Amino acid sequence: MRKRLKKVLEWVKKRPYCIRRFWVRRRIKDRDFSIISNNCWAGRAYQYLDMPYLSPTAGLYFFADDYLKFISDLRRYLDTPLRFIPAEESKYYEELKRRNQTGKPIGVLDDVEIVFLHYSTAQEAEEKWNRRKARVNYDHLIFKFSKMNLCTDDHIERFDALPLERKFVFNNRRNVQFNSEIYYRGYDGQAYIDSDTQPFPGKINLVDLLRTRWKKYDKWQKDQKGDRL
Repeated sequence: MRKRLKKVLEWVKKRPYCIRRFWVRRRIKDRDFSIISNNCWAGRAYQYLDMPYLSPTAGLYFFADDYLKFISDLRRYLDTPLRFIPAEESKYYEELKRRNQTGKPIGVLDDVEIVFLHYSTAQEAEEKWNRRKARVNYDHLIFKFSKMNLCTDDHIERFDALPLERKFVFNNRRNVQFNSEIYYRGYDGQAYIDSDTQPFPGKINLVDLLRTRWKKYDKWQKDQKGDRL
C-alpha cells in the first residue's frame, strides 16, 4: 500500500512539469535555431524541447573572456580545428585547480579555451563537437551569456555592444542596465550566478526567449524598465 501511494504521489508531482513542457514545446513552432551559449544552457534547452543539438555548445563552458572572443568571430572559430592541452597549460589553470576540474578535457580553438565539463575524454569531446558544429544554422542564431565563469560587468557591457541580432545575458542584479540583460532570480548579492541550468527552466520564460521571430520578445525587451523575468 505504501509503495502504491508513493508511486501516485510521484506521478502527481511530475504532472505540472510535464504539462508545462508539453505547452512550451507546442508554442515554439520553428525548431531550426542554433543556441550559442557560454555553458551547458544550450544542451538543456534542446533536451527540454526534445530537439537535436543544433549547436556544439553543450556539456561544456567558456570563461567569459574566451566566450566573447568566440562569438565575435564565430565562423572562423568553428572552422578552426579543435586541439587539446593538459590543464597545466591552460591560462585558467589556477581557477581550474580551485574548481577541481584539472582532469576535464581542455579544448583550444586558436586563442579560445573550452572546458568540456561533461565529457570523459578528449576523443569523445572532439567527436561530438565536430558533429554538432556541422549542424549550426547561421541564419537563425541565438546567443546566450551569463554572469558566471569570471564574468564581470565589463564583459556584460561588451556583450551588449556586439552587433548580434538575437542575444540575451542573465545577470543577478534586479536593476538591469543593458538591453540584452535579463534578471535571473536566486543569486541576489552573490558575485556570480552559480548555475543557470539547474533547476531548468523554472526561472525563465523559455517561450519568450526562443520565440521563432521574436516579435513579442523584442517588444517585451523594450517595454521593461526593471525586472525582465
